[in-house]
Amino acid sequence: MRDPAPDRYRRGSVLLELSRTTAILTRLFERELARTGVRSPVQGALLALVHIHGPITPSALERESGLAGSTLRENVQALLDAGLVRRFPNPDDGRSHFLDSTRKGEAALDRQVPAMRAVEEAVERELGRSLETYRLPVERLRDAAQAAGDR
Repeated sequence: MRDPAPDRYRRGSVLLELSRTTAILTRLFERELARTGVRSPVQGALLALVHIHGPITPSALERESGLAGSTLRENVQALLDAGLVRRFPNPDDGRSHFLDSTRKGEAALDRQVPAMRAVEEAVERELGRSLETYRLPVERLRDAAQAAGDR
């Protein structure tokens, strides 16, 4: 017979809960995005990050997104192929380039915002409060995870 799990694991670790929550939210967002022509939540998020931070280098985008390099490259290439982002040389570093959103990408973002808002509103109805109340703790958690990964 096994020893009972420590109390903190009876409900699952907080990391497990975050992973499950992310998977569920991603599925909800994917369902809403399907109506906009954006193929995946990952590509939708990358497009938004490129637009917010652009022009941005791929290495800076990797840090901002938290995605592994190979996953990032594959999804950025899909955005480039679809004409949603453009690539242009970095004048300060001949080995590097920048990414920025295109007019077509901005139009896709305009279609994406209502999909994101629909998911947010559905979750807010269940919570009985605005998701904005979670922004600071979520940002702190993201920053701490990034700092831990950098060490």
